[in-house]
Amino acid sequence: MDLNLNFQSALDLLGLFQGLTLGILMLILNFRHFRSTYWLGLYLVLFSLKLLIFIPGGLDLDERFPSLFLLPFNFSWLLFAVFFIYTQKISIFSDQKIKYWLLYPGILSLIAQIVIYFQPYTVKVDIAQSLWYVIVFTYAGILYSWGIGIWNLRLLNRHKRQVENTFSELENKVLTWVRIFLIYSLSSSVLIHILYVISPENYVFKIIFSALDLVAIYWIAINGVIQQNVLSTLSSKGPEQLRDYLSGLKEENHERKDDHKDLEALMEKVETYMKKSEIFLNSDLTIVDLAEKLNLHPKKISASINSISNQNFNSYVNALRIEKAKLILDGAQAHNFSIEGIGQEVGFHSKSAFYSAFKKVTGTTPTRYKE
Repeated sequence: MDLNLNFQSALDLLGLFQGLTLGILMLILNFRHFRSTYWLGLYLVLFSLKLLIFIPGGLDLDERFPSLFLLPFNFSWLLFAVFFIYTQKISIFSDQKIKYWLLYPGILSLIAQIVIYFQPYTVKVDIAQSLWYVIVFTYAGILYSWGIGIWNLRLLNRHKRQVENTFSELENKVLTWVRIFLIYSLSSSVLIHILYVISPENYVFKIIFSALDLVAIYWIAINGVIQQNVLSTLSSKGPEQLRDYLSGLKEENHERKDDHKDLEALMEKVETYMKKSEIFLNSDLTIVDLAEKLNLHPKKISASINSISNQNFNSYVNALRIEKAKLILDGAQAHNFSIEGIGQEVGFHSKSAFYSAFKKVTGTTPTRYKE
């Protein structure tokens, strides 16, 4: 038996056991309380079970154990749909209607696979070699999954824009890790199919992707445990008003444009209040908090900041915080604060967020600026 096949199968077996263990734990621990993480647990279970399609062939078990042939675990129609639902449930659009209908093709595919699996072995062999089986369960499933994956990335882009226009603190809200995993999943899927066509007997790339999938299982499990629904991270001040604002958002926004002069006047009012009150020092400040203080609609404030200052709400607030930080660093009291302390003083939750925002605004780090 080929050593490469053995090694790849060993990696897939490890991924199977680890993915099932982590996924089942997520399903059990989050069934009642954190339904969004429950969907990630389901994704891990399906992702792991799909490896069972490749393991028997890699160990030459198909012919010796006919019951392992055509196991009904080809989840090409289902995996990306489950992950899309998880993404929507933790996104800023979680209060909108969840697109469960994306699961229907995957459920039908699963039922069809179960029916085929219980056919006699010779019949299953004929089915597996038929053109319609390859088209339905390979090519069509792959194209469907890619389409859902691209749609998911678009959802994340809209989510990111809205989060940056709503919150002054973005930790665990932007869903960067979800975007990275989606890009990896899509690119690896495309690449491995291209490589399979070019060189089907070359197992080096298959071993590499099996190892990467094993790492991905741990990575998404860890991030999934940390990640909460974005709407559950709301400020303690006025959460209902903020939730009402966010739940009223549409995925596509085609509202009438405001007059430029009106936006300039509004922006001047916003800047005057921000600098006078220094409300930006509130680390959990949201655009709804500001709107309540000014007795304005959050969308109006967002439109003025976007159009006049060419920034989102988060960047605008951070720029004011950095100006305040520079005043502290330039003043005589600078020696009384650590760099991290200054960051907290001006409204940043973490040292990394302060450093990132400071460098974005000034082009240098707080330490170098102080020196």
